[in-house]
Amino acid sequence: MNLLKKICALSLCLILFQTANAQWTKQNSNTLAWLYDIYFLNEKIGWIAGSGGTLLVTADGGTTWRQTPKFTTDAIRQIYFFNEKNGWLLCERDVYNRGAAFPSYVLRTADGGKTWEKSEFAATGRERITKIIFGKNDSAHAFGEGGMIFTLEKNENIWKKTPLSIKYLLLDGLFAADDAMRGIIVGAGGSILFTEDGGMQWSGANIYGDKRTRLNSVFFINSKNGWTAGANGKIFQTVSGGKNWREQKSVTTNNLNSIFFLDTAEGWAIGDEGTIVHTTTAGNIWSEEDSNTTHRLEKVLFSKRRGWAVGFGGTILRYDLNKNER
Repeated sequence: MNLLKKICALSLCLILFQTANAQWTKQNSNTLAWLYDIYFLNEKIGWIAGSGGTLLVTADGGTTWRQTPKFTTDAIRQIYFFNEKNGWLLCERDVYNRGAAFPSYVLRTADGGKTWEKSEFAATGRERITKIIFGKNDSAHAFGEGGMIFTLEKNENIWKKTPLSIKYLLLDGLFAADDAMRGIIVGAGGSILFTEDGGMQWSGANIYGDKRTRLNSVFFINSKNGWTAGANGKIFQTVSGGKNWREQKSVTTNNLNSIFFLDTAEGWAIGDEGTIVHTTTAGNIWSEEDSNTTHRLEKVLFSKRRGWAVGFGGTILRYDLNKNER
């Protein structure tokens, strides 16, 4: 019995050592730009987008990053690549120099970023587009200020505007990886919209908790299980595909700007003042982790066994999952 206890104690110590050994470390970005988004196509190829037309690329899994030649001085808010050749950038014009032009536009490439073609939103006004999500049959949906949503069908070049009942700022969304018909959009004023028909119709969700929270980020691990995070450290979970959400107990009051889960149990959320919180219990228990920075963090994701967080001041953080941790 004593031997069994010693073995169990040793195993527990090894697990705790492995968890403690995993940490966020700073990477050299060679830029002070405000980094807004990071995207990996596969384990090796990835991009980071930011202010002033900053676009970083890696071909070695993030060991090194290099700046691509600048083709715009506008902020690049989002980056998405379908494959090594075809990619999209959501750009935002300088508020002081855009004149009468719509604040946001899209750049598309078909040659891996050697050349970019501009695509404008057929709209007037000062409302920004904050996010583009991709649904069934390669359709795209763009949304942002004023509760507006634009839809671009496959092989079309015209963004069709559709009014929504919610007029709050919409900030993030996605379609489930295992069900392209099911999508979620979140935003200010506790806004959560879900669709079950690929984006043709959007309905409001039920929220149990602080219903006025500004929700900055949403992530689904499958068509049923998802989380959203936002202002004042608020985190909500759904197990019903986005129809019903329940607030979880958080360990921070700092704004959370991005959330990502590896599976139905383990996930991270990042935010202002370098905040990083981590759970291995589907969000039932969250704990804070040291980020080694006080800069605002904008986006977190994991690619294979490596995690990334990017943010203000050219901040790039890397997290290496221990081989035996999971």
